Amino acid sequence: MKINVVSYLNPYKFLGGGEMVSRSLIEFGKQRGHSFTFTSARDRNRQYDNDAHFDLLIDIFNYPETLKSRGAWIRLDPDFIRQIVLNRPFVHMTNAYADVCNLGYLPCSGDQSDTCVHKSPLRITRNVAARDFSKQCFSLNPLVRQSYVNSLANVYVSPLHQKISAGVLGIDDADKAIVARPIIETNDFYNRGLERDIENLFVGVISEAKGFYEMRDRFAGQEIVLVGAVHPGVKVDFGTHLGKVPYDQIPELMNRAKNFVFLPRWPEPQGRVVVEAALSGCKLVVNENVGATSFPFDIANPENMRDSKRIFWEELEAAVE
Repeated sequence: MKINVVSYLNPYKFLGGGEMVSRSLIEFGKQRGHSFTFTSARDRNRQYDNDAHFDLLIDIFNYPETLKSRGAWIRLDPDFIRQIVLNRPFVHMTNAYADVCNLGYLPCSGDQSDTCVHKSPLRITRNVAARDFSKQCFSLNPLVRQSYVNSLANVYVSPLHQKISAGVLGIDDADKAIVARPIIETNDFYNRGLERDIENLFVGVISEAKGFYEMRDRFAGQEIVLVGAVHPGVKVDFGTHLGKVPYDQIPELMNRAKNFVFLPRWPEPQGRVVVEAALSGCKLVVNENVGATSFPFDIANPENMRDSKRIFWEELEAAVE
């Protein structure tokens, strides 16, 4: 099949976690004989093929919130997206909550109301970057809703991600939801039998969203190693902060840790680091906001990850036939 990939970020030119997942799935799709064109906003790429079998929309509203990046001023043309969701066969894939909420995370935790209490006219920088000065919930935008309601399938990265997204939108898409299993390299992340000399470990951006304040409340005065960049405005005043560590060193760190700590303040679509830690033999210290722990199988068992890409494509191909 010929497939148009339409995304805010080109998965081959940006290296975020969502792009890593998208790129891996696309590469596997190529192995199955599919061909792809790419249309994306930030690199102003346009390869759209009107004769493609279907369109794969990926994180189409994933705008950054900074003026430096020009936020939503660089975006996919709404009329172009509207033409797709009204007239074309398409699948909508999301790696985050950006396609149901245009705030940085999901501060309502899915408790949607028509008026968003987390938006304010005083947040001038955010409002200008997002091109949004209203207090209306982003999910009420007709184009947002059509991108889920009119799709052949909606792809999510955990059962929790699907449940909360559908709840925010006020829809029931269980019959056409594809929940992709974690896409993890089990040859890198596995229990190597090393001495576990780190009591507690956190890996990720050290920020309010990733649970910094709850970690500080629970682990101040205890041994905990924090790995990752520090979000502006956050002061790391507990534990041992190693800063950013090359990704190829993370498996060894996880194999040295007894406990992996991940306590996000708001719903985390998946949290791939949690799966990586579980595969590496860590005991998980998590809360109810972690999508990775909502799967109906053991995420510490590598057998549950080995066929993730094949299962995804079999479900997707069935949905578009």
